[in-house]
Amino acid sequence: MTSVQMHLALTHVPVLLSMVGLVMLSIAFIRKNNSNSMAALIIIVIAAIAAIPVFLTGEGAEEAVEHLPGVAENLIETHEKWAKAAMVSISIAGLVALAALLLSRYEKARMFKPVLIIIGCVTSGILVQTAHFGGQIRHTEITNSQQVGQPINGSEKAGEKDDD
Repeated sequence: MTSVQMHLALTHVPVLLSMVGLVMLSIAFIRKNNSNSMAALIIIVIAAIAAIPVFLTGEGAEEAVEHLPGVAENLIETHEKWAKAAMVSISIAGLVALAALLLSRYEKARMFKPVLIIIGCVTSGILVQTAHFGGQIRHTEITNSQQVGQPINGSEKAGEKDDD
């Protein structure tokens, strides 16, 4: 399996798991359900671990597509910047979840859950935005044609302006 294949195969795992973990943790926090909280924390830790190979294979994926027709460098760079923020954010969420798991026997460990819900909301937003920009690299149906330097309606040649 190439780095491109791995990147594409795993890229949605941290996004989906972080959101599932966030929803589960929020519901468990409201219902004061400790076993569901523990499951949610484990899911968030797994999401953080899954983000590592996604992030590390990003460079290889970039090298494979950066010279293909229709691929805009600015979209790759935007995706890369968001990916760095996403990696930091999911790492923080994973570490807080791990700390909450390890310290779950202590009464003060409950403070980790509302903090993690806030971190999880931010992380999920960053991950979704990262995925959106990543999808724009090769999915022209979701790409604003102005972002990639293509004509908006297809009737003009790239780089020419309408004098009207």
